[in-house]
Amino acid sequence: MTTSSPASEVADYRSLSLRRAAAPLIGVAIAIILVALVSLLAHQRTEGTLSENLHVVFWYFDVGREYNMATWYGSGLWLLLGTLAAAIAVTRPRFRVSWWLFAVVALIASIDEYLELHERLDVPGGGLADRLPFDVGFTWVLVGAPIALVVGALLLRLVIGLPSRARTGLLVGGGVFAVGAVGVESVNGLILKRRSGIVDNSYIYGTMVEELCEMSGLAIALASVLSLVQRHTGRGIWRLDPQVTGPARPETS
Repeated sequence: MTTSSPASEVADYRSLSLRRAAAPLIGVAIAIILVALVSLLAHQRTEGTLSENLHVVFWYFDVGREYNMATWYGSGLWLLLGTLAAAIAVTRPRFRVSWWLFAVVALIASIDEYLELHERLDVPGGGLADRLPFDVGFTWVLVGAPIALVVGALLLRLVIGLPSRARTGLLVGGGVFAVGAVGVESVNGLILKRRSGIVDNSYIYGTMVEELCEMSGLAIALASVLSLVQRHTGRGIWRLDPQVTGPARPETS
């Protein structure tokens, strides 16, 4: 009777595919944006009852609004990310405190995504903006961006300690999210300000780009954490990547 060597045991474990996990999640985000775009343009080019019905469809998928399918999806991605981080933290992995911090931040972000609590930062951000020699669009960024940098710095050790695929995925996902949440949103704020607060198609299109970046970044981050889960090809056993849990312990018969 032969037994598997430790090396073959390691080789028999396969990580969940980051790309396969991210692709459908990004696909849903693209679908939401397309439904919103098509229904908006159709609403603007029709009249009567048809136009009104198309506007209702647009309202449900408008990424610039609260309490609809778009915000539900974004909030859901954050919720899944936080739940998965908490599940990993429960297993007592390396950097356990950082995993709990990751989970708490993601769960708070899930609430914020649905209720847009970050907009309340406009009050302190407005005071800072008054002292700047240039416009920043949405002033909440002046407070929100430093907070995000601090959180990122606190989680940096955790991210660096992950396997390369997950580490790269989280960095890419975080970068894509930041481009939308800070970069594109700041540009949108300037557009809105220069149009005296009037929302037109250019602002709506910019918001679509912003939210697509945010949802895509979240999808990549969620897929990166999912890639830490491994499955034994022969026995169907699931485990966390040993690089997350620490040195693997020898199995006992």
